Amino acid sequence: MGNIKLISSRGKKARRRTTAGKTALTITLIVLIGIVALTFSLGFYVDRLDTVFPNVWADGIKLSGMTLEEATEALVDAGYEKNAMDVSATISFPDGGSFTISGEEVGFALNAEEAALAAFMHGRSGSFVENEVTFIRSYFARTDLREVSMAKFDTGIVREVVAEITKNFNVALIDDAYSIGSDSIVIVVGSGILPADEDSVYELTVETLFMALEAQTHLSAEYTPAPSEADDVDLELLFSIVNVEAVSAVYDPATFGATESVTGKSFDLDAARIMLDRAERGERIVIPLFYTEPEVSTEELEGLLFRDVLAESTTRIAGTSNRLNNITIASEAIDGNLLNPGGSFSFNETVGRRTTDKGYREAGAYAGGRLVNEIGGGICQVSSTIYNCVLHADLEVVSRTPHGMTVAYLPLGQDATVAWGSIDFKFRNDTDFPLRIDITISGRDLTVQLIGTKLDDNYIVIRYERISSTAFKVIEKEDESVPQGQTIVDADGHTGHVVDSYKYLYDADDNLISKTLVGRSTYRVQDRVILIPIPPPVDTEQPPVTEPPPATDPPPGTQPPTDLMPETPPVDEPAPDQTSDLLLDEPSPDIQPGDPEPDE
Repeated sequence: MGNIKLISSRGKKARRRTTAGKTALTITLIVLIGIVALTFSLGFYVDRLDTVFPNVWADGIKLSGMTLEEATEALVDAGYEKNAMDVSATISFPDGGSFTISGEEVGFALNAEEAALAAFMHGRSGSFVENEVTFIRSYFARTDLREVSMAKFDTGIVREVVAEITKNFNVALIDDAYSIGSDSIVIVVGSGILPADEDSVYELTVETLFMALEAQTHLSAEYTPAPSEADDVDLELLFSIVNVEAVSAVYDPATFGATESVTGKSFDLDAARIMLDRAERGERIVIPLFYTEPEVSTEELEGLLFRDVLAESTTRIAGTSNRLNNITIASEAIDGNLLNPGGSFSFNETVGRRTTDKGYREAGAYAGGRLVNEIGGGICQVSSTIYNCVLHADLEVVSRTPHGMTVAYLPLGQDATVAWGSIDFKFRNDTDFPLRIDITISGRDLTVQLIGTKLDDNYIVIRYERISSTAFKVIEKEDESVPQGQTIVDADGHTGHVVDSYKYLYDADDNLISKTLVGRSTYRVQDRVILIPIPPPVDTEQPPVTEPPPATDPPPGTQPPTDLMPETPPVDEPAPDQTSDLLLDEPSPDIQPGDPEPDE
């Protein structure tokens, strides 16, 4: 017989149990892997989801499954942002008075974009797994984000309204219990008033407003002052109402004037408390009032502003009517200009570009040492006259350029040239008071005044020290355009100078306080150029000479005929001197030679 292997029934059962256990483990692993995979997949889906979670609402408007843009649009279309228009609260006081404040006043104007963003972010602020759990739960529970959407609320406005209303209520109570006169307060002890508490009124107002917003309607509430354990006369409250601090007038740069000053009013709180403690119920006590005048009243400050002429300068306007016209237009643009303390003046910014549209005309100006006609020519006399005033008023010069050549209307070193786009004249009001520039033209006199506030009697004298001088030469140039017997001045002559200007400060008794260098001014020499005609050509050819016939002696006693004598050719007499310089209207030179644009 072959070998027969016997297997007991017990062994078979053990083997089956082992196989079943392996199968169960395998199934469990597969399930776990499936759960993990499903969890990861769902979490990944939730993380990449670009719409609002299910069952999310904002103020009763369903936003589920919408993108941020779609949710915003849905809220706007549903009138979400206008929901606060009908929200308001009315607070009533025991005296019958009341006040109403609307949701719109306090900033309850709901923002659809912010509400949509709050809805979109719901369930996205946690971890990967937390966000997934919130997403799953959202299928089974509704989420209304009404409270989240109430983000805008201006507590400051509510505070202001409540403070004013509460004070008015308390003042009315005090008027009934107290008698406030011009010089004293009369109190009847035991009047038993209950003043309103500002914080309590504020809390009631806010609570009522939020309830009204929740219900989208108007709500009312009554305020009742809480009984006080203190004495029925609230001296602290009375003091807060009566007490006024003295306020001095100050300069207002916005109005160029003085603010309203306030006279202080108060009473001695400690003394009043002692009087109240000693008084019997029903007794009248009189609390004296005292007043405190401000250090500076409005009238006093107004009297200081624009009170003094800090400096005045008058220059003579020469030249054509066009030059006078240009100076007048520029002066009108500056006249009345106001500068706050610390403010700066710019000639070019104030006057602007010189154009024919503004009325400017062509007038003489110097460019490259030659007299040319330019739109706005001559207005440097305005900037120079102002600069002369600025020096004498001891103001800070920010930017100043001397003319290229000397001017006739001001001493050396006291002029200031300007040119649009390149050269400007600027100064700063470094006083503690506002400044006004007044300019008038009377006939041919240009007068500038700087009006401000002068606090001392000091005065300034401007003097210059000549460093060098260079005389100009007279140069004649032949020019074919000049008629015979005439001359034309092509360039005027100017002596060159280099000077240092100094500011001498004197007191009222003419004592020198200080000497300060203002700056150096260099004026170039300009030769006088006269154009003369080209002399006519000289005829150098001689007429042919005819030999006379041989002379014969005349008979004795006779004279040769005079018509046989050789004639002397006549000599041209020089014409009378007809030289006449062309009369040119030459305004004072208002530019430096070589500047990119002619100076005005």
